Amino acid sequence: MTSSSAPVLRSKFDDLNLAEASLISCLTRLKPGETSWEHSFEIAGRQMHVECLGNSYGFPHGPDNDMMLVLSNLYLEQGQPKDNAVHCSAYELLRMLGRTDSSQNYRIMHDSLTRLSGTLYKIAGWLDHPGGTARRVTFRSLERIEEIQGQARHLNLKSFGAGTKLKITLDKVVAASLSSPRVRPFDLDFMLKLSGSQSRTLFRLLDTLWYSDPHTAAQGFLEYDLIELGQLLRLINLRPDSIRRTIVPIHEELIASEFLQSATFSGRGSKQRVKYVFNPQRPDYPLTVEQLELVGRIKALGITDTQARAYVRKHGPGRVRERVAMAEGILASTTRFRKSRGAYAWDILVDESGKYAYAPPKPSRETQVPGSRTPKTAESEKEAEQEFEALRRSQLQLPPDEQWAVHRSALRLLLQRPLGADLWKVLEASCCSGDLEASVLLSEANAAVATLTLQAFMDNLKDTLMAHSSAGASA
Repeated sequence: MTSSSAPVLRSKFDDLNLAEASLISCLTRLKPGETSWEHSFEIAGRQMHVECLGNSYGFPHGPDNDMMLVLSNLYLEQGQPKDNAVHCSAYELLRMLGRTDSSQNYRIMHDSLTRLSGTLYKIAGWLDHPGGTARRVTFRSLERIEEIQGQARHLNLKSFGAGTKLKITLDKVVAASLSSPRVRPFDLDFMLKLSGSQSRTLFRLLDTLWYSDPHTAAQGFLEYDLIELGQLLRLINLRPDSIRRTIVPIHEELIASEFLQSATFSGRGSKQRVKYVFNPQRPDYPLTVEQLELVGRIKALGITDTQARAYVRKHGPGRVRERVAMAEGILASTTRFRKSRGAYAWDILVDESGKYAYAPPKPSRETQVPGSRTPKTAESEKEAEQEFEALRRSQLQLPPDEQWAVHRSALRLLLQRPLGADLWKVLEASCCSGDLEASVLLSEANAAVATLTLQAFMDNLKDTLMAHSSAGASA
């Protein structure tokens, strides 16, 4: 069976409870009789104990990592059904996993679902919300798998084909956790592009450890005992040389894909440690709202979009904000440029020698009669007005998502409370998609405040957003 386009999974999240427990082994195959494991460890500053009891198909491993993530996101995308069940065809599920339509892949998918539904986990250290009290839970990842052919019936213990319609019910513990604040954004597309299941499993583990530990995120690196890392990857052979043979090829792919800067070993024997240095941000990773705001400010200095985005990805937000403020200040007080304005601004941003310095101008000590305007003052105000208009025009030329990032804080102050949470989300989506212009909207909102017509403005805006919401729902 072939299709011109593969089903697109728009939801991209991960459940920290499932990810931190590291429930799925990095192994690609198991030996007969390998059906269970048990591990006590510390993660994100708390103790966890996990016991895994598999079935005749073994415990979850290899492709099961991809399967559980896709099913979790399918559950979120289908609106978190009350019966915790997701519906899809076997072909659609296969394509969402990024696999080709072949009998071997259907067999692999069948075995994966059977392991996930037949394995029992007992976990101590489960959190219902950040900072909450840890508790014990016992569950199977999937409660039930059903094949739908006119009526629901239990799936036969044999592989199925492209036309099979599936109803897959998540365990109530898993479904509840996916509806909790413990769900976080995750780059599922990047993970599925990695070539092997072992690379995808280690990527998910490292990305989770980086996200869960604020010290790791601040330092930019993570260091682990080699044997402890092997246990978190749920390897059976924990000899240091065996662990290294497993993870060294994975390191090479994660470095080539720019997730890692480096992976180095230290120590000898069972005392070995591995240190991971992370890239500040991968080229394909979405920019945050704060980063998009900084990109907009850098482009307003006359710098290209490509340069601005690369600079923001390379440096931390604090440094970028400091350098941008310096460049804005210096350019505001400079009338002639040897090169272009953008080239001068770029030189200020990338300077490491300290040749540029800028101190905000101090208020004049001379007293003036209130309301008086000297010719110099009038000229300065005219220049400031021209500069403001130039900045406003440059902001109008920004892409919709960058306009939103620049004006989001001001719009939130004016509009979020009267709109309410639901319409605020519609407003954000409309501005990011380009249906509304954030720059124009802010200008109109400020004008409404100045003319005491804010209520009429809000009524019109609500009608517009309700129409956008209805159109999106019908689409």
